[in-house]
Amino acid sequence: MTILKSQIFGGSLIGVYLAANNSYILFPRLLLKPLIKKLKSVFNKPLFPITVNNSNLIGVYTASNKYGIIVPNIMKDEEIDDLKTYLRDSAKIRVLKSIDNAFGNLILCNDKGAIISSLLKKKRKEIEDTLNVEVVVYEFADCYLPGSIALANNNGCVVHPLTKDEEIEQIKSILKVDEIDVSTINRGIPYLSAGAIVNDNSGVFGEASTGPEMMRLTNVLGYF
Repeated sequence: MTILKSQIFGGSLIGVYLAANNSYILFPRLLLKPLIKKLKSVFNKPLFPITVNNSNLIGVYTASNKYGIIVPNIMKDEEIDDLKTYLRDSAKIRVLKSIDNAFGNLILCNDKGAIISSLLKKKRKEIEDTLNVEVVVYEFADCYLPGSIALANNNGCVVHPLTKDEEIEQIKSILKVDEIDVSTINRGIPYLSAGAIVNDNSGVFGEASTGPEMMRLTNVLGYF
């Protein structure tokens, strides 16, 4: 297992620009070669360069697990074609038509389950068919963006510090993880997914993350 603290585009918002699952890593085409080299050293998975409507915000616009990926309908045809070339038939690609299209913030998922915002309740079946897991409309910590305030793999999940005990139990049940706990990232930021990308074996975390935060994050996600 390998973990790394790093920056991207001069800041610690790793998960805004990158996306990871247990099959591959997505990164912006403008990413500098030294960070690409670091990603290759951390993740023993293919790395694919993409954009979403010429945007570098890959982690904001996409949600994925090893079975499929949800992308917004603002994505250009040539960008989708690139994604199809990368993934071939290994994962489903769903272009989801929705006014609310920051799917990385709206969807929290792993390879066992998914939690979606009420903003996507009419899209639940499409998301379920794509990610090949049970999808539950559920919001916690008084926030309608479950994907933004949590970080999960198949081992565990860390959530916003204001998440209630009963909410934690519900999230644990939906995602079918062994460990779940509250945490922050990047020196007190509760928007966990913006600060890191993770899969079951590796993770890259924002450089601003403190020692106690890293200890909590890596223990819950099953790295130690």
